[in-house]
Amino acid sequence: MDLEKVLQMANECVDNDTIPTEGLTISYKLDGDTHKKLDEELFYNTNNNLTNFVHNDVIEINLAGITFIFEIE
Repeated sequence: MDLEKVLQMANECVDNDTIPTEGLTISYKLDGDTHKKLDEELFYNTNNNLTNFVHNDVIEINLAGITFIFEIE
């Protein structure tokens, strides 16, 4: 799982009229390595690099009104 895959999933949900996205929450359990890589990728793509990366146990992203929650398995 990487940021590109998360964006692709969000687009698929938004583009599919049969999926109601209002209040939609998608939760994933990831292995530790995959979870950390996704957390780092998100950090370095969204921060101005003025802070140091600190790994989070839970990652929560809101894209197009869809909440994605990633936890360590």
